[in-house]
Amino acid sequence: MKPFSIKRYVDETRRLLEVLNTRPEGRDWLAGDAYSIADIATYPWARAYPWAKVSIDGLDHLKAWFDRIDARSAVQKALTIPKAQPAFWGDADESAFLKENAARFAADVKKA
Repeated sequence: MKPFSIKRYVDETRRLLEVLNTRPEGRDWLAGDAYSIADIATYPWARAYPWAKVSIDGLDHLKAWFDRIDARSAVQKALTIPKAQPAFWGDADESAFLKENAARFAADVKKA
């Protein structure tokens, strides 16, 4: 069982994603007929759902909106800088990534 505070914010995130799911119903983008700042500003927060451990099961309009943005070449390029954390995408071995990341910054850690 999740502690109350974590459950509360996971549930609230899911609720907000459900609201967001209604926006791209019958359209490709959030604020009209073209990809806009609304999509650019909302995407990073919403697309972090795997990291937040929030399910998007049943949110088909949201999933399709993610797919459209994920397919953009500029988005694909941006996702390589820095190396993407597996938890963000919900795949790969997160523990291996965390070890690799810690090693990358080990020289920056001040020894006591």
